[in-house]
Amino acid sequence: RLAELGHVGRAAQSLGITQPGATLLLADLERLVEAPLFMRHARGVSPTPLAMELLPLVRQVLARLEDSATLVASRLEYDQRLVRAAATAAGADGLLADSLPAFSKAHPQIEVVVTNADRAELAATVEREAIDVVFCRQPALVPVGWRFSGCLDDRFAVVCGTRHPLARAPGTPDPAQLGQSEWLPNMLGSIARERFEDLCREHGWTPRIRPVTTRVTALTWTMLDADDLLTLVPLSVVNPWVRRGLLHVVPTPWQLPMEPLGMLLPETPLAPAVDTLVQHVGHYHRPGAATPARASAADYPR
Repeated sequence: RLAELGHVGRAAQSLGITQPGATLLLADLERLVEAPLFMRHARGVSPTPLAMELLPLVRQVLARLEDSATLVASRLEYDQRLVRAAATAAGADGLLADSLPAFSKAHPQIEVVVTNADRAELAATVEREAIDVVFCRQPALVPVGWRFSGCLDDRFAVVCGTRHPLARAPGTPDPAQLGQSEWLPNMLGSIARERFEDLCREHGWTPRIRPVTTRVTALTWTMLDADDLLTLVPLSVVNPWVRRGLLHVVPTPWQLPMEPLGMLLPETPLAPAVDTLVQHVGHYHRPGAATPARASAADYPR
């Protein structure tokens, strides 16, 4: 500004500082380069040849600084509109499959990035990755610095394809009839597999087992749709498929509740965009909430 205006007073005024302050800054710069940058005269100041050589470089540096400041401000603004979420299979199917479409429509300015999370490695997930919220089943141990907020009760359900004889049969089948059916097993070590084996021991079943195991919901639906198979799964996982008429929940004479679905949240204050998503999901799955038609664990026969 001093080179453009040629007067210390006017340059100081344009920068919003005092004239003595501008004079002091100029003296500091000249001491830094160990050479005079401006010649003083009665009408003001004029840049020296050295100053004229430095001016293009100074303008480039200032332009880069301005660009950097703009980039930082833009990034901070973007971060305020970004939600970095992780979800287990149950969290994605049970909580987000129903609520996220409505959220994205109501809040198009917020970008939600959802990545997969393994329930057995939730602590490692929140420590290793920059995550704002995790949608999952209530863990046995909550990671340090996080808290769990429950959203939706869940239970195990016997599920089949819509063309299965039990999908068209009235009433509740007796345990012997279920034991004579062919079953699609769950993964070894899963809670669903343990509960199914408990049922087999309790009722003396020796069921026919289809030798295919998968955690992929789409493959489970494909298998159930193609053949007369039953499977025992968390209702939340197949809820979106049942709601769309692609799978059928078979009524059973027993109840097998399981841990609720909800959100892992940091104990620190939430960013506005994260809080907006958390409030939306919590409200969507709140009992009696006025949301689009959806199914909960209480809507299906046991």
